[in-house]
Amino acid sequence: MSDPSLMLYGSDLIVDLLVEAGVEQVAFNPGASFRGVHDSLARRPGAPEISLCMHESIAVSMAQGYAKAAGKPMAVLLHNVVGLQNASMSIYNAWCDRVPMLLLGGTGPKSTKNRRPWIDWIHTASVQADIVRDFVKWDDEPHDVHSVEESFARAVAATSSAPHGPVYLCYDVDLQEDPLPDGFARTGLDRYAVPSDPAPAPADLAWAFERLSDARFPVILAGYAGESPEAFADLVELAESIGAPVVDTGVRHAFPTTHPLAGLHVPGLIDEADVVLALDVEDVHTWLGTRFRDAAPTLVNASVANLKLRAWAHDYQAMVPGERHITATSDRMVSALLEQVRARPLPAERVARRRALIAERTAAARRTWRSEAGTGDGVVPLERMLSELAEALNGVDYVLGGGTNGRLEHKYLTLDRPRQYTGWAAGGGLGYGVGGALGTALAQPPGTITVDVQADGDLLYLPSALWTAAHKSLPVLVVVNNNRQYGNTVEHAMRIGERRGHGGALRHVGAGLAEPPVDLAGMARSFGVWAAGPITDAGTLAERLAESVEVASSGRPALLDVRTPGF
Repeated sequence: MSDPSLMLYGSDLIVDLLVEAGVEQVAFNPGASFRGVHDSLARRPGAPEISLCMHESIAVSMAQGYAKAAGKPMAVLLHNVVGLQNASMSIYNAWCDRVPMLLLGGTGPKSTKNRRPWIDWIHTASVQADIVRDFVKWDDEPHDVHSVEESFARAVAATSSAPHGPVYLCYDVDLQEDPLPDGFARTGLDRYAVPSDPAPAPADLAWAFERLSDARFPVILAGYAGESPEAFADLVELAESIGAPVVDTGVRHAFPTTHPLAGLHVPGLIDEADVVLALDVEDVHTWLGTRFRDAAPTLVNASVANLKLRAWAHDYQAMVPGERHITATSDRMVSALLEQVRARPLPAERVARRRALIAERTAAARRTWRSEAGTGDGVVPLERMLSELAEALNGVDYVLGGGTNGRLEHKYLTLDRPRQYTGWAAGGGLGYGVGGALGTALAQPPGTITVDVQADGDLLYLPSALWTAAHKSLPVLVVVNNNRQYGNTVEHAMRIGERRGHGGALRHVGAGLAEPPVDLAGMARSFGVWAAGPITDAGTLAERLAESVEVASSGRPALLDVRTPGF
């Protein structure tokens, strides 16, 4: 614990707890309701590093990206009811994405005699957490400093145990700003252990191993998997040991993209499977589709999704039919199966035959992707942009902090180490991309750049995240997929237009961003970010990508606006 001379006020206690819990980063948009904690952060040596954001959603998105890159939570400070309301969409993203995160709010004063007229009344709620309670793992509002430590310990245990999720702690202004009582002493967070991850029961493990052993063509569908270097390596070994392709759904980075058994985007693999090992995949129906009705494979379903059910939102997806549901984390399931395979190896000839067949199919698919990347007239096709980006990053130490919803970058980019890809928003809320990439960048060692393949509509939702990138001099490269439209809305307009007989003529009404076109590079420069574009010619793209990679590698943020097909 810290020097007692630093423990003068309630807010000093809160910051001391953050330090003891190993929290290294905190983001916020400032506000009076947590001015006590803000002051303690500024005064205390060794306090978490501050990231100033222009919007609470950016701060939460940073914490979401950071958690997926670092494997541990950072903190976000939220200014009473208004900051919490601004942040609520991004908190829902974090809930759907199962990320650990400490959300710390300020409120009050709850004592009416201590309130300033008007402002403290409109910024105080009876139970402030009510507006986010349906999409956080736990919340609390300790009413005195003697209740703070155990409350904080419970929050750390809740957010850090599977399934992960954000937690919200609310501190009254007076609790933060009043001096600590004489003789106040802490007892330490080390008294409270984080609950261990659920593991498969012996009977379930035996059943799963038998199904995989007898399979003609097993496929591994990876969701919340590969959360540690050991787990990442274990999944590679398991796939190789049973001769199964791995389809990485992209909610985490579970499998190397260049491995011969990497099956994402390789056609037909799931269609041919007679056994599917689903590793904590919430949307299994998306991946198996009609196979649940027609010639369904045997599904070995291991997940902890059933432990995060809420009644408010149906983020839990459709129920998965099957003979068994094994309550276990992916990493514990893979480790346990691997022990079984090591003890009782599958027939070597059968495994070798399957591995060779799959390797041939993945190699053929990769040749097709490269040959079909294509060119465009006044635009750069998205897959050509990704192919050129892969070339520009050759030899560069990078992580992918944001990408396309279809995970198209997995076709081209070399993502072969744990946590090298940190995924997308999960909850469908806009404005995540740049903030998530900044959080990813905070978790990287010196010399690593963070790449964000960024949709233009999502960027325009909260473009002030670029200021935080410049303010902190983060080595982030934002490559904008600028199709000048809200692409998903345009797709829906096309479908309903075809259904109603008027085609796609109206597809850009209320969804187009081309009239007038936004000067994205100029906007980025106004925030202090190096920027270029729009790039409209595939022939010049490589040169500008090389330039932007060099800028990011020098430790500065860069943005490259690439005009892609759309409007």
